[in-house]
Amino acid sequence: MALFDWSGLPLRPLRAAASMAGRFDRPAWALRVSWIRRLLLPACLLLFISPLCQAQDFPRWELSGGFSYYLVGRQPGLTITTAAHGTQAGLARSFTNYFRIESEFDAGFANRIIDLTVPPQGWFHYNSKLLLGLVGPEFVYRRPNRRFSAFGHYLTGVAYARDNQIPKTGSPTGISTVPAATDSTWTNALGGGVDWIFPHQVSFRMLEVDWMRTDFPGNPHSNWRFVTGFVLRLGQHQ
Repeated sequence: MALFDWSGLPLRPLRAAASMAGRFDRPAWALRVSWIRRLLLPACLLLFISPLCQAQDFPRWELSGGFSYYLVGRQPGLTITTAAHGTQAGLARSFTNYFRIESEFDAGFANRIIDLTVPPQGWFHYNSKLLLGLVGPEFVYRRPNRRFSAFGHYLTGVAYARDNQIPKTGSPTGISTVPAATDSTWTNALGGGVDWIFPHQVSFRMLEVDWMRTDFPGNPHSNWRFVTGFVLRLGQHQ
């Protein structure tokens, strides 16, 4: 019969004590090798990730302006596609080197853009306008010391249309007295573009292409918008 009954003792503390005893019995060089192996993997990961975590220069604000050409879409009863051309202004706030919030404002003009109403007999569309206000997230791909950067975004906002009409026998100078139909709706844009980076905080927006969607009552449209212009980079972040 054994003097001590070991069956009731938990095994985990015994194993831990045995492991510690074996560790103290190991030679000093074995302990050093064990610690080196434990530190080797974190050190390698740190050396690999540290270049990616270095701060990169990017502008805090970017102010853009240029020319826009919007293929609005086919009007009811027509086989041609109406278009609006005008100006665009944008303001972007960068939070990281690859992410920013973009806002855009468009003003497009043409004699016929959105048919909000059917003109009376002997009248026609004249000097109509389409205003767009959009905002949304934008992702940027830019590398240090590279001349080009690319971006993609999804924007949403409001579209405002004014459908001016004038009699065929009237004078264009009386456009302010002609009754006009107006309406507004939600609009969405999905697209991207490429910027050519110049020195002195200036970039040339070579091309921005967006697939636009407007939902005016009884006359929804989906078509392309093209933009080109210049970008001014302000408030460099380091």
